[in-house]
Amino acid sequence: MSFLNKIRSGIRSDHTLHRVNLECSKAARALPSSSFEYVLEKVPIVQWLPKYNPRWVLNDILAGITVGVLLIPQALAYAKIATIPGEFGLMSSWLPNFLYFIMGTSKDMSTGPTSLMGLLTAEIIRDVASDGASPQAIASAVAMSVGIYSLVVGLFKLGFLLEFVSIPVLNGFVSAAGIVIMLGQIPSLFGVTARSGTANIIHDLVVKVPKYKVPTTAIGLSGILLLVLLQKIGQRWGKQSKVIWLLSLARSAIVLVIFTGISFGVNHRFVLKKEDPIFEISKVKSTHIPTPRMPSTALVQTVFSRAIAPFLAASIEHLAIAKGFGRKNNYTIDQSQELVYLGVTNFFNSFFSSMAVGGAMSRTAVNSDTGVKSPAYGLVAGSFVILAIYQLSGALFWIPKATLAAIIVTAVWHIISPPSVFYQYWNTSLIDFTASMLSFWVTLFVSTEIGIGSAVGFNIAYHILSNAFSHVRRVQDVTDLTQSSATRQVPFSGIPDDTQVFRFTSPVIFANAFRLKSQCLDSVQTCNSGSILALKIQQAERNWSVSGARRLKSFRQKAGIINEPTGIKAVVLDMSMVTCIDTTGLVALSDFKEDLKKFGGEEVELRFVGVREEVRCVFDRFGWGMHDADSDFHAPEGTLERMNEYSKGWSKVYTCVADAVSDRCGRDAGGVVIEDICIVGSEKV
Repeated sequence: MSFLNKIRSGIRSDHTLHRVNLECSKAARALPSSSFEYVLEKVPIVQWLPKYNPRWVLNDILAGITVGVLLIPQALAYAKIATIPGEFGLMSSWLPNFLYFIMGTSKDMSTGPTSLMGLLTAEIIRDVASDGASPQAIASAVAMSVGIYSLVVGLFKLGFLLEFVSIPVLNGFVSAAGIVIMLGQIPSLFGVTARSGTANIIHDLVVKVPKYKVPTTAIGLSGILLLVLLQKIGQRWGKQSKVIWLLSLARSAIVLVIFTGISFGVNHRFVLKKEDPIFEISKVKSTHIPTPRMPSTALVQTVFSRAIAPFLAASIEHLAIAKGFGRKNNYTIDQSQELVYLGVTNFFNSFFSSMAVGGAMSRTAVNSDTGVKSPAYGLVAGSFVILAIYQLSGALFWIPKATLAAIIVTAVWHIISPPSVFYQYWNTSLIDFTASMLSFWVTLFVSTEIGIGSAVGFNIAYHILSNAFSHVRRVQDVTDLTQSSATRQVPFSGIPDDTQVFRFTSPVIFANAFRLKSQCLDSVQTCNSGSILALKIQQAERNWSVSGARRLKSFRQKAGIINEPTGIKAVVLDMSMVTCIDTTGLVALSDFKEDLKKFGGEEVELRFVGVREEVRCVFDRFGWGMHDADSDFHAPEGTLERMNEYSKGWSKVYTCVADAVSDRCGRDAGGVVIEDICIVGSEKV
């Protein structure tokens, strides 16, 4: 009996069991309402469609037509990159638009085939095609695998795992992929063939110069010339003339129509006689949408592990584009929901022998420029693609392959980062530069999978080892402790309602930077209101999106905030415990600064406390100047241009939180109540 009593007593007093019981009870009580909210998040159309403004219809129709016109030539071109028949590029393009209307959280996002997904799909097809499967069957298996990965990450809200791919790694990977794509299309511009691989393509292009076909070369180079000319004309006079602006936006379709007409006139009689045309044509045969059929299970198992690289590329690129245009046009996206959408669209798209899809920067930018108001544009864009599938097959047959290559080359070169970007990594951090170069060169000459994998592995290994071999500093004088502490106690009346203080308790690097930034911004928007001017603009131009307002309302309800809080005037970042910051961390803080000014107005200040010398040097090399708040400051000669180039400006650094809160530059400012500080990176938030 005594033994049983001991067990009962142990269970009653066990802290861990009490904690488990408490958390389970909370989860059980919250389950019904949380389940409803969770399901509601998966169909955003239910939230925004009832508030749709009828005056937006014309904008959405124009945007849908424009995106549809762009999507057709790009779908054909990117199918060519993926080494699948062109009609399957069209099959990949209609369903994503309809699904985004229902599930999307960005009004600007245009999804469908992309050049990067084409390249990654082509690599897998090249390695697997020897088993006898058709290219489109392999592509559909890759699409289903990408869909499964996206669904798992999105449904379980595991998107933070994607942050292990830092910005330098991503830029190196994408730039190298862009060069690989361009090199792969150059043989088609000159009418020759080349082996796969960067070194082999360069070698074959040089060796086969005497075999270049003059008609094909003329078609390809004149296509590039016309595309560039229309782009430059649009940049020069597009703002003054709506007609010129539209012609520039639709340049791919215009070039496609012109050279398809030339191809029909020149090659028609040769094809009728069953002779070789003067230059190669695409021979796209698209008359209907095929009956849905699930990809081969055996093929899915074969490519499943290889599909990790396409999944990473699609999800990271998609989220980066969505977040960028959301920030530009003042609305909030739901990252987990965007991943769920990617999962659903790729999974069901694969039933039509389609390639994997994701967000496209060029089409999204055009969509935004047309003044699109909501995801309703997807209905028009998707319908336009279906019209092309059923009615334009006769014309698509005659498209010159060299023209598609020209469209690809001009569409891809903008994703290649200029040397100045990599020089900035060199100037900011040797580790970031090394990771970007590893990603770039391995992707360029080996493979995209190994390129991104080796760079991410290098980053993770470096930071693990740097923590394993970290150093301690010997304190020889007790005054060192009091003078170096950013939170030293001095008389203080508390933190004002219009100021928030955050203390970072860990390095700010690629793995946590944007998560920490989101925590800070969420806290500011929850506990403070924005500027009156920003509120008036928002009311005057009511946005289609309601997710940001619903999210903010939920945060304030949880925090017990009923009335409109005080406006934000200053945010203090206590970085006395930050021993390391990288390029991704600096970009995240820069985004935070920009978001603060959009929310609270230009007068909102971002103040720093206790920035260590080694961290301060990284800020300076990045182009973000810092100066001591307790001393007179004059910008050194020649640095203003550098600061304007990176748009970071200068920031004040204070010796303690008390001084930063009151902006009294080291005088008796009153003190700080440590308990009132919002601790970021630990349990107290």
